[in-house]
Amino acid sequence: MTPNFLAIAAVAVAVAVFFVVFPLLRKPRAERTQIQRQLDALDERIDELDASEYAAQRKALRSQLQQIQEPRSVGFAMIATLALLVPIGTALLYTKVGEPDALSPENPAVAELRAELIRIANSLERDPDDFEQWARLGMAYKAIEEFSSAAHALRRALYIDEQNPFIMVELAETLMFASQGARLPAESVNLLETAARLEPQNQKALWLLGIGAFQESNYQEALAWWQQLDRQLSDGSVRNSVREQMQRARVRLGDGPGASAELPPGHPSLDAETIGVAPVFLVDVALDPEFEPELAGSETVFLIARAASGPRAPLAVQRVQVRDLPTTIALSDGDAMVDGLNLSNHTDIVLTARVSISGTPEPQAGDLEGHAGPLSIVEAAGARVLINSRLTP
Repeated sequence: MTPNFLAIAAVAVAVAVFFVVFPLLRKPRAERTQIQRQLDALDERIDELDASEYAAQRKALRSQLQQIQEPRSVGFAMIATLALLVPIGTALLYTKVGEPDALSPENPAVAELRAELIRIANSLERDPDDFEQWARLGMAYKAIEEFSSAAHALRRALYIDEQNPFIMVELAETLMFASQGARLPAESVNLLETAARLEPQNQKALWLLGIGAFQESNYQEALAWWQQLDRQLSDGSVRNSVREQMQRARVRLGDGPGASAELPPGHPSLDAETIGVAPVFLVDVALDPEFEPELAGSETVFLIARAASGPRAPLAVQRVQVRDLPTTIALSDGDAMVDGLNLSNHTDIVLTARVSISGTPEPQAGDLEGHAGPLSIVEAAGARVLINSRLTP
């Protein structure tokens, strides 16, 4: 099985990361580079120095480097807060998203991203120790599914900044995508655990660690990671979806000893047959920046799930406003519009996100729209939809 993990929405997310997230990651480049070179030089002289002298000098240099890095910790907390659970949608393991030609070299968005890759490469030729450019390069390669190149660039960024939770999590996710397996790679787990120790509020790390533990049938550990995540979330569809995953872990624990200890006092019994199969889609919805200037922000955005084949009536519908984008929306059987027509009764679905100028769910000329799918509800637990086209008469 080789799911298509990323589609054109990933390009838009990557561009947003370039111009919104990474300005938060800046730090004094000259000082960092100088200290890193001193560390490299010290390592080359390890055979010439007394062990205690080497250790003392390295500790002093690492301390200086860490002092430079500390101001960026605020930026990562901000990233986790701003992104909220957008990373969760990208973290889910078996996602089929977008149109088959979405990542075609002829796609204008991909062409623009490849032009950005050239600009970054030219910048790195001038300054090969530029953390920010290596990070941008890794995110760009990741967006166009060149995971080997993405991993290389992110490793270089992590070499420059060894204590960077954001890069650790992105590298872990890249390795996960590259493996195309049903388990988190061991290196990904190690990176995520380190990131969670350095930044306990890193929501993406907590979510992925829970997924990895669940895949290994370590349901108590999965529940612990997700409980830590749940405490950071405000009420809403994303939190409800995380709690549904926690319930699934509790149900699995019910098959073995110690499960009852995980259930809070008075918690209702859970039916594994019903909870274990009910699909929940965490859908990332974003708007192409090209359309932002012409919108007021109060326009209604409909997220609609339909069967890939069969009746055209919606299986689930949610609505937000343009000002809420980008956002993560949870779809489940609870969002069904017609009795008997729901997500769990269909094997494949198509998602449509539409900015309705008139405020009605029926498509009209001038509305803005994006699609993702077909998505298998057996394999897929998350999706991305980029609103990037205009309906014409």
